[in-house]
Amino acid sequence: MSYAICLDQNSSNFNIANLSSNGFAIYTNLDNYQTPIAQNILFTSIFPPPTGVCTYTINLPPGVTQIVVIDQCDPNIDVAAAIFSPTNMTAGELTIECCYAIFEIPQEPTPTFCETCPLIFDVFPTSSIGILTAGNLTSTCGPVTGYTIGWYLNGDYSSPGLISGFGVQANGTPFPVPNQHPLTGNSSVPVLAGSWEGIIHDIIISGVTYSSVSGSAGGQLIEFESCFDTVVVEPLQCNNGPFQGIAKYKHQINFNSQAVGTTSAPVSITYALNTTTKYFAYYFAGFAIPDEIEIKWKSGDASVTTNPSLYSQSIYLEKIKIGSTGNINANMPNTFPIVNNIWPKSLALTENKRVLTLTSLETSSNPLAPDLLEITITPNPGSNNTQWKAGFTCLDDFICGDCDFEDYPDNLPAIKQIRLKKQYACDSQRIELQVSGCLGGGDWITTGNPLVTLNGSLIGAYKGVTSATSTFFDNYTPLEPIASCGLSNTGGSNACGPSSNNIVTFTKSVGSIKIEFNNISDYNFYKTNLIFRANQVLGAFPAITTTPVVCTGTPPIPDLLQYYRYMELRIPIQGPNVNCGDNSYLYRYPFHINDYFNVTYTETPASNYWAIDIPQTLMVDCYPPTNCDACYGQVSGGGGTISNYNNSVLLSGPNIGSTGSPIFTTNVGARYVSSFTGFFMSNYIQSLAGTGSKCGVMGGTQNQFSWYNTVTMPFIPNPSTPGTWTNLTTLSASLPCPLTPYTPIFHPSVPTNNGVFSSVTFYNQYKFLSLSSSFNYNFNGGQSTNDFELYSLVGLTAPTGSNNNPYICAQYPSNLIFSHIGGVSTIVQPNFFINGAPTVIIDP
Repeated sequence: MSYAICLDQNSSNFNIANLSSNGFAIYTNLDNYQTPIAQNILFTSIFPPPTGVCTYTINLPPGVTQIVVIDQCDPNIDVAAAIFSPTNMTAGELTIECCYAIFEIPQEPTPTFCETCPLIFDVFPTSSIGILTAGNLTSTCGPVTGYTIGWYLNGDYSSPGLISGFGVQANGTPFPVPNQHPLTGNSSVPVLAGSWEGIIHDIIISGVTYSSVSGSAGGQLIEFESCFDTVVVEPLQCNNGPFQGIAKYKHQINFNSQAVGTTSAPVSITYALNTTTKYFAYYFAGFAIPDEIEIKWKSGDASVTTNPSLYSQSIYLEKIKIGSTGNINANMPNTFPIVNNIWPKSLALTENKRVLTLTSLETSSNPLAPDLLEITITPNPGSNNTQWKAGFTCLDDFICGDCDFEDYPDNLPAIKQIRLKKQYACDSQRIELQVSGCLGGGDWITTGNPLVTLNGSLIGAYKGVTSATSTFFDNYTPLEPIASCGLSNTGGSNACGPSSNNIVTFTKSVGSIKIEFNNISDYNFYKTNLIFRANQVLGAFPAITTTPVVCTGTPPIPDLLQYYRYMELRIPIQGPNVNCGDNSYLYRYPFHINDYFNVTYTETPASNYWAIDIPQTLMVDCYPPTNCDACYGQVSGGGGTISNYNNSVLLSGPNIGSTGSPIFTTNVGARYVSSFTGFFMSNYIQSLAGTGSKCGVMGGTQNQFSWYNTVTMPFIPNPSTPGTWTNLTTLSASLPCPLTPYTPIFHPSVPTNNGVFSSVTFYNQYKFLSLSSSFNYNFNGGQSTNDFELYSLVGLTAPTGSNNNPYICAQYPSNLIFSHIGGVSTIVQPNFFINGAPTVIIDP
């Protein structure tokens, strides 16, 4: 390198009047100042005017970090010894005799890997709220075919907060990363608030692998440094959610394991609370595969609390596994109230809504140091096909306006309308009760079946006080013979079965289904299930009580319902390397029961090949309508008439003539617990009601909140026994709502979901006082009275056979709540009705 020298003639090191006539020499540290690289340099070349005409320029060898410019007053001087460890003369003598100067040579920086091969994300916002987003990585040095990136939080380089990547290693195996690029959209990773730096661990550019000290691919060594801008992630806050004003949960996050990688990893989110926040509402859906959510309170300033030792640590508010196929028995005993210290809890529902009460916790009054919630969600580690959905929002108040908290008599839903409904064509009648919409489903708390889709937003707006109604009723009570019909199945399950590392290929062609295997265990699984289900369908057909009618045709087709039996192959479709799970969707391939007898099996173990070929033939609609035949006009569970039912399955051949998914191959032997299921139909003649008093029972399900729904129990890890927990009972707090006590006031009272809420069944009994022949003037000329009574069965045992309408009436005079006799309606107990009086409709 070229280096310019100009000495300071006013320095105390120099005495211009005493310079020798030998000139100056220049020594370097490369040889410990033994041999000069330049000599006899006139002093006029290295001093400024008026003494000289500097600057003096010299080319220094590579690696020089220090030089000595010294007067050659003593040609025998040992420069290193004289200057750096003088022994023969003092520094003063050296200064007088031989003037010198020492220069530190600045080094030109070596270009880093990131400077040599600039790396760029096609999507890379440097600021965000709650998530880290980074698209696909490219380089100017060539195509990037694989990489892993460690993301480090707030300058802590001891371990990455998360690892992301893309592609395969040089050996052809995928990089083992839990987060797969691009991290965009629903694949953006929720992270804690702070400054995040991305550092390359491994990268393959133009076929060459490079690795830093944290890499695992064993490539050429590169620096451990950030190649990207720092990403500042702001915490989720009460007022910065993207769904302000349009949705119930202001922050909503989706996670899809298939979109982000082949392994699961926990994610954590910071939520900053307002000083006015008293409640925190969350929604979490684990769907079929259980995932875990935990929520921890972190004090903004523990020093201002009355117990700094407690508040300086994280205080847990929630730790629960959500998923419909989870083990609900191990961690949540069926006890009320739930005050045990077993965490995590486990809930066998696809989704859960809950409100946490924060009023018992000491809060920070400093808005610059807000209290935080740290939310960690752990996808199921045992499945690479899991997804979850979450929503969060702050609440300054909680209003108990949901119907779940309404206090009707004995906690029953109030009756809004009573109707005596008649089915004239078939000479039958029933009582219908329309009740308040309090049969389950709170605005903020889970009490009933989930109502969420995988891709839709969470609840789109505030529901407010529920005003919806529900109608429940029993079967029609017939006055003349009426045929009823039902569609039954053999109990096939769509739950995911055990996976494997074997290959299964499904091929759907016109009129044919083919399943191919490379392993006998998968082949035997499908074959055994097919034979078992087919035998169930063939052997479980009830007797037909109607007179058979033969359709015309060659050959004639019988109208017997046995003809309409069919089988169905069910396939979980997902990525070829992904197990059956949350992201699977169902393919159904039906075939007529007669096709079962023409199934062919191919077994060639020497070639590791097995196959099942299933033909598909069309069925013919040949079931005639008959008077009041519900099998033709109203198939329960069959979607309409016999014709519609069969057309949707086999008659018109939508699944026979089409190819559907022509070829689908799975490399993990994906399958359901029951790959085949069977369907059959049956009918029967309901008994003639006859004359006199007949009764029936109708009811519904009412969900009660349990302790877990309304009480927040903070807890902390037990330091003396790792893996166990200590409940902070003095910090427990309840929602400002009446907690319905768990008492057996309904019939029957059955707690469900292991204490998250209790599901109980209530019944009302109706009593037709005098059935006499027919009420249909155009049918046999008879007439029935409209007289009936309505009873509440609260606290009572339903009569034996009450599910088989009708039955002989039991007498519960004290439970009579309403009667309609002789055209006059009488309200016996007004408190069972909305506003004390129902609307009464009597069909003519």
